[in-house]
Formats: sequence, structure tokens, C-alpha cells
Amino acid sequence: MEQIVSAALFGIISVVTLTGNILVVVLFIKRRDWLKNAHTCLLLALAIQDIIIAINLSVLPGFALPADVYDLPTHPKLRELYCSLVWSWYVPFALSVASIYTCLMLAVDRLLAVWKPSTYKRFCSSAKIIATMVILPWIAGFGFEITTVLNTQSSRKDNGSYVCMRVQVGRSPENMMTSLLLFIAKGFFPGVLMTIAYGKMMITIKQSSLRVSCNTTGASHLSRNKIKSDLALRRITRMVCAASALVVICWLPDRIYFCLFELNFIEIDNSMHNGFHILAFLNTSLNPVLYNFSNKQYKDEFKIILCSLFRRNPASTKTKDSCTHHNRQERVGFDNISESNRKQYVSSV
Repeated sequence: MEQIVSAALFGIISVVTLTGNILVVVLFIKRRDWLKNAHTCLLLALAIQDIIIAINLSVLPGFALPADVYDLPTHPKLRELYCSLVWSWYVPFALSVASIYTCLMLAVDRLLAVWKPSTYKRFCSSAKIIATMVILPWIAGFGFEITTVLNTQSSRKDNGSYVCMRVQVGRSPENMMTSLLLFIAKGFFPGVLMTIAYGKMMITIKQSSLRVSCNTTGASHLSRNKIKSDLALRRITRMVCAASALVVICWLPDRIYFCLFELNFIEIDNSMHNGFHILAFLNTSLNPVLYNFSNKQYKDEFKIILCSLFRRNPASTKTKDSCTHHNRQERVGFDNISESNRKQYVSSV
């Protein structure tokens, strides 16, 4: 019964994650002008990582499918390859580390935007720098998780059949130090850096707000523009901060539990381990919901995309009318603002 419930939960997470993150990818394809900014490119990378994780949850053994759904290959090299790459769940867990480091890159991007805005404009206008910030988390994820491949192998049973098994490292000082360093690198270190970065951001934003409120005489127009710019910056920063916090909160318990297992302090309890896995992979389905509720621009764009999909159905006339009204209101509101504020609206995404 427990396996059925666990498989059903993984299946639901997979479907919800695919639906929400495909919607995010469609949004960025539709609004390609947003991809000129580093943080939107990183959010797109995060959505792609979540989509690949969702696909893995639906096809790998032990998640939505039974653990024995596939037969092991008979060829020795193919069997070892299957155990190391498929049975070990290497790809979804490597992508989870990549997601954590993508959130770290988002924190660096937002810290520069808030703390050093002039430097940020030069720093994040380079396509090479944006590409580096997007690619590095993938390298870190698949690199730090390589021990999963190395510690998994096939084993022959007494009846002559083969099974995949995880090799538990010994309690030598070298192995324990390696496991501890990998735990720090996979989650603890980027989590601490993100906490420091967002703490510095909050302090800088608060100080900036105090300076603007104290300097309103003689420059009211500039102050209003500064306030609007700060509000847009806060909105994006708050959204990215929440996404980063969710990644750390959802993944840290699983990382701690598995680190204790590798250090031989505990034995794997399947019920608890599955619970930590469900919590960890639940994170992949939460980001689109977070974007929708924490950022009005993303929410409006999601509405437009969903409305355009429902509009294809002749029976959904009510949805069509509400979409038309929403688009008309958005167009009128955009036309009524000044040219300078219009540019600021676009650049704040």
C-alpha cells in the first residue's frame, strides 16, 4: 500500500511539474525580449531542469514506476551502465544539485542588481557572462553527483540472477571526509551563500528606501521614478528569494539523511527515505505557482497564454470574453503611461 501511495504521489508531482514548467518555457519563448536579462535566462534554465526531472520521475524505476519494472540487460557492460545511470537515479539528483546552484547564480545576479546597479548593467549585458552563469550549475550538478555512479554496481545473487545495489563507503577517515565535503558542496555551501546574499540585499533595499523617502524635496519626479524602479526590483528579488528558499528547504533534509547514510551513522529506512524524496521533488512543481502569485507580470502573461489556449475551444465563450477584456485593459493601461515609464516597465522584467 505504501508503494502504491508513493508511486501515485510521484506521478502527480511529475504531471504537475511538466504542466507548470512547460507553461513557463512557453512564456519565455513568447517573450524572448525578457531573455536579455540574466535572471530570466536562469529562471528558464531552472524550468528546463524541472521538466527533465519530471520526465525522469515518470520513467525511472522506483518513482512512479515499480522498482522492478525493467529487466537488467544480460550484457555485463550494459548491465553496469544501467545500474550506474538508470537504477542509481543519477540524472534527477544531479539536476537537483544543478537547481541549487542555479538559485545561487540567481542570488548573485540579484545581489549585483541591488548592491551595485551600475556594475550590474555592465556585468549582465554580456552574453558570455549570462551563458557562463547558466552552464556552470549544470557542470556542478553532474560533477558533484558523479559519486552516485561510482558507488553503484550490479551483484550476482545465489540463484544466478543479477540485481543493482549501492555500495556503502567504509568508515575510513578519507571516505568520511569525502562524503562530508560532498554534502557541503551539494547543498550546505550554496545555501549559506544564498542566505548571506539575500540578507545583504534586504539591508541594501531598506537603506535605499530610507534615502529616497528622506530626499523628496525639489526632485519629486525623480523620486517617483526611483520608487517605481525600487518596487520592480523588490518584486523580482522577492520572487527569486522565495524560489531559492524553497529549493533549500525541500532538498536539505534529503541531503542530510543521505549524508548520514554514507557516513554509516544510520541505515536507510525506506518509508522515511521516500518521504524525503517526495518533499525534495515536490519543489519542482512549486516554482510556476510561486511565479504566478509573487509577480504580477508573470501572472498576467500566464493568463494571456491560458486564454489563448482556451480560445481555441468554441464552447468556452465566457473564457474568451474575459480574455478579451483582460487584454483590452492591459493595452489601455500600457498606452496611458509615459514613454519613460514604459521603458522602465519593460526593463524591470
